Amino acid sequence: MELDTKFKVFITSTTLIVGSASFVYLISKFNKRCRNAIDALNYLTIVTVTKESECNIVVGELRRRCKFHRAVGFDCEWVTEHGKKRPVALVQLSTFDGYCGLFRLNLLQTVPNSLKELLNDVNIYKVGVAPSDDAKYLQADYNINLKSTLDVRHLAVLCRHHPGGLGSLSKSLLNIILDKSWRVRCSNWEADTLTDAQVKYAAADAHVAIKIFVKLIDKLNKPSKWSMLLGTKGSKDVWNNLDDVCMKFADFYFKVSHALRGIDAVNNPKRIKEVSKTYSNLTRTKPLYHNCFLQAPDGELLCTCDNKKALWYVQKQLADVVTEEPLTVRLRFEPAGRSVGEVGRYYQLTKENKCVVCGNNNSYIRKNVVPREYRKYFPDIMKDHSSHDVLLLCAPCHQRSNVTDQRVRDQLASLCAAPLCNRDSSKYVEDSMQKKARSAARALLNPFATLPAWRRTELERLLLHYYQHDEITTELLQEAADLQVLFENQDYESHGLKVVEFFLEGEGGLLALEEMWRKHFLRSMQPKYMPELWSTKHNEERLRVKYNEGRLNEEQLKAIGVTVSDFSEQYEVIPFGNSN
Repeated sequence: MELDTKFKVFITSTTLIVGSASFVYLISKFNKRCRNAIDALNYLTIVTVTKESECNIVVGELRRRCKFHRAVGFDCEWVTEHGKKRPVALVQLSTFDGYCGLFRLNLLQTVPNSLKELLNDVNIYKVGVAPSDDAKYLQADYNINLKSTLDVRHLAVLCRHHPGGLGSLSKSLLNIILDKSWRVRCSNWEADTLTDAQVKYAAADAHVAIKIFVKLIDKLNKPSKWSMLLGTKGSKDVWNNLDDVCMKFADFYFKVSHALRGIDAVNNPKRIKEVSKTYSNLTRTKPLYHNCFLQAPDGELLCTCDNKKALWYVQKQLADVVTEEPLTVRLRFEPAGRSVGEVGRYYQLTKENKCVVCGNNNSYIRKNVVPREYRKYFPDIMKDHSSHDVLLLCAPCHQRSNVTDQRVRDQLASLCAAPLCNRDSSKYVEDSMQKKARSAARALLNPFATLPAWRRTELERLLLHYYQHDEITTELLQEAADLQVLFENQDYESHGLKVVEFFLEGEGGLLALEEMWRKHFLRSMQPKYMPELWSTKHNEERLRVKYNEGRLNEEQLKAIGVTVSDFSEQYEVIPFGNSN
């Protein structure tokens, strides 16, 4: 009898434990279920701004509420007509606690100073997905200089989380499903009054961005397993040292290929080698400089080079190997020129494989001191021996250098009347609505496609809306399937080309533009480990040597915007002020 009682107690206890565990599991599963944004974000306070007086109040409230996180969620909306983007119509800003300001720039006569100052404040990060693109549009449309933008995908990669769009990050990190239907996304953001769906859509995008930002920073702030076991606090508090994490990503473009490579470094090391072959500007761990020696037929040293170049001469039977360690190759033919003066000796010196700014020698990225967007328009005589302007930087220094370069681009854009990012900045423009119609028609015509009924209905509605027809016919589908979506942009103007043309007409020509970029690099980065004999006037000295040897004529000098007399006179570089 006593045994039966104990057995019953054991069964009851076990049932209670199992039941409790099941209950906890169900609660956990319930909390992790994905909810749509309307339900999940029903606590938001959304204020739509159409007047300057309202703007000042809302900006003040945003500043007050973001003091701890020092960040606001940020996004923009605009209208696209016939493939052409109109000026930004709406700027969305949100704090972590759910206060959202929707600033309708198309209805404001001027952009209020309070909003400009907030967007220009370097101490408050404007977080989102691809915020740098929106910053370019605001600069082009309203001359707003947006600072401290931060793409949350940088932090996602830092937390070893796969970087996706705002929708996928929201779903995976917050369990919130954003409404990304084209009906709202491509709706009229310049309407006199925004619909309830538009307001909630716009606020959700900005608020989810700041939620993702805080979630990822908190993840970085989480103590390690070892610190928890040892009872210590672990790493320093990220929120009190936010700039240590965020500053290196501020105003820096997120490149998906680089990010995927970083994730693959942990999960799939073999993938790194495959990607490196495709993207030459990725972080490299192998040395760039092999410091092989290339000699003239009489044994005079011409330059140092890499293994591949040296062995190419040998394989083509144009040279012989003199020594294998260090690899020294002697040419069988007389080269076009020899090393003359300090400019020639620069190419004879061995180079170190380390960051020229801080000395880091673990990994590095090649830095083009004169950006390719300008150099690609230079004549060939200036592009020869371009290795002088290719330096090694570690990833953090490379990012910082790119940020400082943007300031010089802005100055050049103003000086040379060469807009960086006008709304027609692409050589070809794409009609987004025609592309959607074409894709829909091709999907409906595809005999092998197994479309769900709801998807087929959605595609048919899109086509009916585009053509303003009442029914879908075979002729309509065929016409839509053949729609042209890419058109040559008649208003296209290349920023780099306009800058090059401007300097060609100015004193010093392209040599002045080149020297300006080199001086900017030295001034802004203050490198401690520059190659010996590296010079801001390198090309001027090199071309003077070629001219004195009779290997350069006046026509070639004219192609770079200088005359013979320029080589005997010192010219002044156009001042751009402090680039730090």
